[in-house]
Amino acid sequence: MEIKKTLILDCAETASKAIPRLMDVPAVIVTRNGKYLGLIDHRSFAGQGIRDTSVIKCENVIVKPPVLTESAGVIELIGAFMLGHFKALPIVGDNDRPLGITTRVELVKELLSEKLIPAESVPELMSSPVYIIAANDTLGAAMGAMKEKNTNKLVVMANGYPIGIVSDFDIGSWVTRSNIPSDRKNREQTNINVADLRISEFLRPDITTMEQSATMQEAMERMVQKGVSAVVVTANKKPVGVLSALDIFKRIREMAEAPDGINISGLSGDNAGMYPHMSEKIGHVLGKFTKTFTVSNVNVHVKEQKSTFTVSVHLDTEEGPLSIKEERKSLRETVDEVASELEKALRKRKDMRKAKPRATSY
Repeated sequence: MEIKKTLILDCAETASKAIPRLMDVPAVIVTRNGKYLGLIDHRSFAGQGIRDTSVIKCENVIVKPPVLTESAGVIELIGAFMLGHFKALPIVGDNDRPLGITTRVELVKELLSEKLIPAESVPELMSSPVYIIAANDTLGAAMGAMKEKNTNKLVVMANGYPIGIVSDFDIGSWVTRSNIPSDRKNREQTNINVADLRISEFLRPDITTMEQSATMQEAMERMVQKGVSAVVVTANKKPVGVLSALDIFKRIREMAEAPDGINISGLSGDNAGMYPHMSEKIGHVLGKFTKTFTVSNVNVHVKEQKSTFTVSVHLDTEEGPLSIKEERKSLRETVDEVASELEKALRKRKDMRKAKPRATSY
């Protein structure tokens, strides 16, 4: 996991100190007595009605996303990002000492390095339909459209072509930006309503687009290359969807979730791609005996050694608990062997049940 450095502020310092840094990074860390307390991001100010951040303490505008450690694996990272629309998560060390942040882009990079790439095509995972807004519309119109469409992003159009993406996160950024047109910089003194300003006055001209025929790997590589967590998907240069890092995270988490109440633990990020295979193999075996046994509390644990893998399965049936353990050099081979031995053990119990004499009434 790549950890990015960011500004660290004490909770008693003013929130205005965070704003310049938020132009370059998605979040600033706030501490109390040197220990992590929370993050400040652009949404800390959106909708708060804060007009003068120089009199607001950092502790009053923090958000509290999930906190991670250096040892967090990709599945844990995905789960943390999926708990809220956070663009950055805090990483802490011993005694809650902040080490930095990690972002969606870093996680996409990690997924690529571990070859955890969804097999689906870009159109299968992208969000569609596309909700659009004109570049000369106002921020207030954008906020209203997001609420009406129940979306957190809009594609900005000009002359019939996409020129950018507006998200709720961006709006939080724009509300506190100082680099608006020079005649409006002093909006607090001139009572300028930011919601009345046009999107075109804030929108960065750069946009990341991809044709819908692109592969998922190409889309993820483009995100990393451009440092963005969403791309506009086009067909003949017209927007047809938006593919975000969260769409990719959601699919990989689904791949990792085991069916039928099977709990899988112990896999490292390097082998997280084995989740689907393990779920399928164990689930297939259990499915053969659903009419015979009531199976519950199915736990599969992987222990990775230097040159071998140990896979153990523990479950409960009305006939009593059952445990199977196998060790091999290949993880796939170990999983397949455990599934085979589990089927033998369940079949043996099934045969024993058939052999039991039935109760006779006299």
